[in-house]
Amino acid sequence: MEKKLIIENIVKKIKSIIINERKSDQLSMQLSRLTVNQFKKNEDFTLESIQFERGDEYANFDFICTFIADENFNFPFSVRGGGDMQTLEIEITYRPDDFPKHMTDLVAEIKETIEHELEHIEQQNFDDMYVDDEDIDEDDNFEYLTSSEEVPAYVRGLIKRSKTKRISLLDAMEEWFSENKLKFKNPKKEWPLVKKIWTDYANEMRSKERIKKFK
Repeated sequence: MEKKLIIENIVKKIKSIIINERKSDQLSMQLSRLTVNQFKKNEDFTLESIQFERGDEYANFDFICTFIADENFNFPFSVRGGGDMQTLEIEITYRPDDFPKHMTDLVAEIKETIEHELEHIEQQNFDDMYVDDEDIDEDDNFEYLTSSEEVPAYVRGLIKRSKTKRISLLDAMEEWFSENKLKFKNPKKEWPLVKKIWTDYANEMRSKERIKKFK
């Protein structure tokens, strides 16, 4: 009963947030391609004052991308993203010897991360996507992953991952979990809840044609 109530309350809180066939799709593709091309050159870059318009509203933000080659890194690569009203940042740490072997996985994660952070840019700048700031404890992984800001961002990013890798959204979620399992205090209990909330949100938005199609 408690599990069902948690899921229903969270989905009810965020179900009005719109994810649709955005005009930012082209921008997302261009930023992803540029990031991949610059990664191959290992050249950091910054794009200033990117302006994205929607009707009478617009977002104006800087895109900052940094590459860190680390021969002793614990994984082939890690992509860290951050986004607010005026800045979208991407930082990629990688082991040079693992490339180009892991390039396909990296490209998928770059696209996923940019989509995720563009969601936050749009939440902050456009009225129909605005989300009230929540007083959440970001050290509480479950609270963070099920917040009204993060559920749409994770779903949007994971749909992009699923499309890029040609896998189902559920498989993309499980793949994400395998990469982030250590962040959970109690993965056996918390992950099924998080996955259910993400899936319910995605299915509800798809039924209202407010989200990209996925399998």
